[in-house]
Amino acid sequence: MTLEYGQAVEGKRRPWQRRIEVFSPKLRRRLTLFSRDAQDVWILLEADPHVRSFCERPAYMEGNAGRVLDFCVDRGRHQHFWVVSPTDMERSSIARTVNGIAVRVIQRADLIAMAMRISNWSQIVPYRICSARFADRSLQRDILTRLEKPHRMDLLEAAFHPVDVSSVRSALFELLATGKVIAPAIDSAPLSLSTVFRRPSP
Repeated sequence: MTLEYGQAVEGKRRPWQRRIEVFSPKLRRRLTLFSRDAQDVWILLEADPHVRSFCERPAYMEGNAGRVLDFCVDRGRHQHFWVVSPTDMERSSIARTVNGIAVRVIQRADLIAMAMRISNWSQIVPYRICSARFADRSLQRDILTRLEKPHRMDLLEAAFHPVDVSSVRSALFELLATGKVIAPAIDSAPLSLSTVFRRPSP
């Protein structure tokens, strides 16, 4: 499925809003975000292997003077608009659909509940950015083969010595981002050398 809203609309940053420039390894391009909450949601989109594509600020809810929809998200069979941390006044006026596409509201409380996942993936995404152009597919295959049995990250790194640790982690995190490998504790415990990685169950 092709993302129907694949280009950000023009939008002015309000005086109190931040301007955050990031690079998306999933989209292979830069994004401009206007809040910390939007940045956190971007991290969650990068972390979800079921998200095929997404676009920031894809459309307005009501004409060019309305609130900007924060993301359009493609999960394969369905696309959704995401509205991030709306104010109380905005929340009361958000439609269930916009142009036939369902709208999902992401509350600040939702992001707080996923704080550990966001924190861990905030450490993972930079590795993916650095290796985006030169992914080591051979190393990924070797790691996937070894993860027939679960491994802690420190033991996995030791197993591939003298390969540079950053290269091992980049390959491992690419497998994690694409769903070929899982880390069962990634949402509940800080990422560390003791984090266990394994293949998903058949």
